[in-house]
Amino acid sequence: MTEKPLAEFAGPCSWFGGPEDTGVSPSEGLAFIYDVDTKPALFLAEQPPDTTGLARRLNPEVFYVACRWDYDVTPKDMLAGNQMALVHAPTTGRSFLAHPADWGPHADTGRAADLSPGLLEALEITTDMAVEVTYPAPPPKPRRSRTVGGRGGVIRPKPKKKKPAKRRAKK
Repeated sequence: MTEKPLAEFAGPCSWFGGPEDTGVSPSEGLAFIYDVDTKPALFLAEQPPDTTGLARRLNPEVFYVACRWDYDVTPKDMLAGNQMALVHAPTTGRSFLAHPADWGPHADTGRAADLSPGLLEALEITTDMAVEVTYPAPPPKPRRSRTVGGRGGVIRPKPKKKKPAKRRAKK
């Protein structure tokens, strides 16, 4: 039985967070992560110069996402926990897991999600391209066995693709 996601978002995206994000103030915090120790993997080792807020301390290479979470369905402590979101770019077919990191983008932007710069790059998309966010990320699908005779059998190598024969040039 497959569990239904608690939250799904789809639409255009943008990026946020890190020392280069001048769209947030130098002192801006995050909506449900209040200190680096809550999720140290999200942050740069040192606070960027002339800043005090966690939004500017986010490591832009780490995969994180902000959506307009409904805290009645996905409480802040849940989002700050270990569960990941799945972020998919329909135009490239690429998908990655990402840490929920903030609430946003503002509804006036018309965007569904803000992503880390590293995630945006990995998805091979740019601002205002579509994404689909699913939280929590569904469990990975089991891979089909490559064994002969089921469990405990001999592993079959993947078949090699045959290259087309080269044609000789006419003289």
